Amino acid sequence: MNGQERLLRIFLRLQAGAHLSKCQLADEFEISEKMIQRDFALLSSFLEEQPTIAAELAYDSKHHTRYLKGKSLFNKKDILVIAKILLENRALNEAENKGLIDSLLALLFREERKEIASIIASELLNYAPLSDRQERIDKIWDWSEAIRKEQVLEIAYKTPYQKKKAHTILPVSLFYDSHYFYTVVYHLRRESYMTLRLDRIVAWSVSEVKKPVLSYGRKFRDGDIRNLRVDSFMGKEVTVRVRFRYDPTIVLDQFPTAKVLEQTEDESIIEFVSQDTPGLKRWLLSQADGLTVLSPQSLVSEMREILQKMTKSYEE
Repeated sequence: MNGQERLLRIFLRLQAGAHLSKCQLADEFEISEKMIQRDFALLSSFLEEQPTIAAELAYDSKHHTRYLKGKSLFNKKDILVIAKILLENRALNEAENKGLIDSLLALLFREERKEIASIIASELLNYAPLSDRQERIDKIWDWSEAIRKEQVLEIAYKTPYQKKKAHTILPVSLFYDSHYFYTVVYHLRRESYMTLRLDRIVAWSVSEVKKPVLSYGRKFRDGDIRNLRVDSFMGKEVTVRVRFRYDPTIVLDQFPTAKVLEQTEDESIIEFVSQDTPGLKRWLLSQADGLTVLSPQSLVSEMREILQKMTKSYEE
């Protein structure tokens, strides 16, 4: 057996999770421990020069063995958290979700991989994706590329309540919110921005229509806009002031623009900028009697009307 074949065998065994000692390998290959030490040095040097191999040759001082230790940017704790998030959000179908989790686990050393796999085994077995189980990973990539290349697209959009409709759009942003992926697009005919659910776009192709020229003031800035949203849709910007009787961090965490204007032991006066959408009202109502809208007056009136309708429906 030549030296290259011996190195390959040692590497494959290390990759399988084996802990190997100089003495053991020297006896097996009938060579000196000095030559095995040189093999280990060559392997260690090789691994350091290969950024695509997420492992390093480590030394176990207790048992005097070498083994491969994961050196990915993620440790086992990071991967556990990411796996938990993937299993909870339900956005991907079973095969996509399992594939992502398997890829994450593959970055770990075998014993760590088994440890994390045992923790999430029940959740993985009982994973329940959304009813629409179309593949999303490739679709998300394709749309991200369309945004990056600033491509105008011809799309077919189908909701459960309408027939399939054709639109000419320029996608400008893609984001995730509550189980679904959405894209913000500039609609060329309407000359305005709108939000579409990505899974409801059933077909698309690059258009021959020229990309519209948008002034600096009309360009979409998803980082700023996202801080104003409660749901995935767009609405008129509104400054809201509320009286809140619980922990103010509940409002501060929901609305990144929120500021506490006044605070006592019993309540806080908080002001934030959001967008006037149905999701805003639903969130405000979800706080029950712990929250009272103080302004703007138009929103106060809407909240009163909604509460009156709710009360009436329970009286009937």
